[in-house]
Amino acid sequence: MNHDEILANLIKWMKEFVETPNPILGNWPPCPYARQTRINNKIEFVYSPHDIIPATVEQNLHKLEDKDAIVVYFDHKMIQPDALAELVKVYNESFLMPRNYVALEDHPDCVEYVNGVKMNFGECGLLIVSKLDMLNDASDKLREKDYYKHWNQEELDSVVSWRYK
Repeated sequence: MNHDEILANLIKWMKEFVETPNPILGNWPPCPYARQTRINNKIEFVYSPHDIIPATVEQNLHKLEDKDAIVVYFDHKMIQPDALAELVKVYNESFLMPRNYVALEDHPDCVEYVNGVKMNFGECGLLIVSKLDMLNDASDKLREKDYYKHWNQEELDSVVSWRYK
C-alpha cells in the first residue's frame, strides 16, 4: 500500500466528489462540511494494519480535541466487508458511542449508494471517526435544510438514523 498515493487520492476524491455539489443529490455535495473541514486542517489521516483498527482508533481519539474527523485507512483486502461492518457496529455500541464518538465505515466491496450516487472511496477501507454529538448536530442542521430530501429511508437508516439510538 503506497501511503503517499492513497493520501493524494483521498484528497483528490474529497475535492472532486465529496465536496462537489451533485445535481442528483439536489445540488448538495455528498458531505457539505467536508470542504471547510479539509481547508481548516481539521482532518487527521491515519494508517492502520487491518488487525488493529480498534487500537489505532483508540490511540488517536485524543486528536478529536483539535480535529473534527480522523480518517483511518487500511488495506480492505485483509477484511471482508461484512466482518468490517460487524466489527464497527459492535465497536460503536460497546466503546465509541458511550464515550461520544462514532465511526462510519467504507469498504470498497460494500458499495453504498444514495439516490443512485456511489458514495465509496473505492481504493481502500476507511473508518471516519468523529464526535457523536457534533456529527448528529450537523445532521440535524442538514435535515432542516432538506439535505436528506433525496435519500430513501433505507439510506437514511444506514448512514444517519442508527446514530441517534
